[in-house]
Amino acid sequence: IMIDEYQDIDELQYRLMKVLCAYHNNLFIVGDPDQTIYTWRGASVRYILDFDKAFPNVRTIMMMANYRSTPQIVAVANSLIGNNKHRMKKDLRPVLPDGAKVVYHHANTAEAEAKWIAAEIKQLIAKDVKLGDIAILYRAHYISRLLEEVLLKEEVPYKIYSGVQFFGRMEIKDALSYLRLIAYKDDLSFLRVANVPKRNIGERRMKFLQDYAVQNQCSLYHAFERTIDNEIFKNTKARRFLALIERFSAGYQDLPVSELLNAVLDQSGYEVMLRTEGSQERLDNLAELKQSVYEYETSCGEECTLEDYLAHVALLTNTDAFSGRNAVKLMTVHTAKGLEFPHVFLCGLEEGVFPSRKTATLEGMEEERRLAFVAFTRAKKALFITDAEGRNLDGSYRYPSRFIFNVDKALLAYTNELDDSLVYETNWHITSNEKMLAAQASGPVFKPGDRVVHSIMGAGAVVDIDRDKAAYVIKFDDLGTVRKINFKAKLEAEGAF
Repeated sequence: IMIDEYQDIDELQYRLMKVLCAYHNNLFIVGDPDQTIYTWRGASVRYILDFDKAFPNVRTIMMMANYRSTPQIVAVANSLIGNNKHRMKKDLRPVLPDGAKVVYHHANTAEAEAKWIAAEIKQLIAKDVKLGDIAILYRAHYISRLLEEVLLKEEVPYKIYSGVQFFGRMEIKDALSYLRLIAYKDDLSFLRVANVPKRNIGERRMKFLQDYAVQNQCSLYHAFERTIDNEIFKNTKARRFLALIERFSAGYQDLPVSELLNAVLDQSGYEVMLRTEGSQERLDNLAELKQSVYEYETSCGEECTLEDYLAHVALLTNTDAFSGRNAVKLMTVHTAKGLEFPHVFLCGLEEGVFPSRKTATLEGMEEERRLAFVAFTRAKKALFITDAEGRNLDGSYRYPSRFIFNVDKALLAYTNELDDSLVYETNWHITSNEKMLAAQASGPVFKPGDRVVHSIMGAGAVVDIDRDKAAYVIKFDDLGTVRKINFKAKLEAEGAF
């Protein structure tokens, strides 16, 4: 039996492997524990680290030669991953000749970071580097928003290889449709959000409105206004939805667009819907949309109107010309695993971004470091790592990632020196966080079978414990699927009120 990418197997696959090889005990595996990055899918680094305990007669062959990256890139990757405690002691050995030093750039703002990346890409293009040989990697999808905006402005063709372009994502389209409906009361926006969240305005009622609109030569929204008292809308939330749009339509010109967006997402119930679904990535994308509105307002001054912002967004969504093969590749690090690129920009290396703010255990932090190791080793000729000051989505101050400081400074070409005060504050933050992670190692309060109550999700039963993610796996009574709830979340034992 031969198994490749062994570090990615989950418990079920491990048990199946044990059954299949139980008689002959003839097994050949290939894997790298430093690339275990899928614990959220059930993988565990222990399966490969403890392989010699499960199979005591194993013969291990260490293949350390790296044929992909320059010695400079390999040295940075080795320096980073050496900080992990739960790993095999090993260092990659480069085969290729010397190349350029790995570049580290610290920017004052996320926009400045994106502009620096675009400028560096233009310099590479001037040196006859093909666009398709350049990749920009990031930890989470929402990071792509500013990159996309800057690349569009600089006319640098790009293609998203993980997910969809920022303004093409479902939750972004929904939020913008609410804004367009308030400003224009157009049919497309009405069709998109009239029943999002669910208001019992389904196909039958929408067909009724479409027929009325055709017969009376009016828009769907005006048909909705005129027929709101019809029996067909009984036992729906139609009247509440109409009141919401009318209220905002009457007063949106007196509100900053950022305030309007916040209010709409709150009062429509849209954000509550995403929280109930456990859609953290979509909530992160909405937070990034709010940030984009705030930045647009800041650049426009007092003259920014809702119509101005919607026109601005319309330009950003017109990216059909940038879908060709010769384009810069944008993708998450998880998507990039197994791939390689001559020139790699790894952006967003900030605390709370990479490593993720969701990291709740020391084991989870080691996985984040392994993910950064994977990102570094995607580069063949040149690697650029960047971060930016500012605020995270949760409002906390943005510090450079510990993964930058994990690398021997002599191995990096700093484009600018960090202020001593920033280095001090960053080290204090990292030390405090590591103490908190160590304290989390004490484990969960509840066990499988316990009944608990969550302030939003309601009552449910703990069905499992995900120690890698420091989370309870809970089946809530009113939800169809299980949810993972962090150990730190406020949960009460049912009946303990």
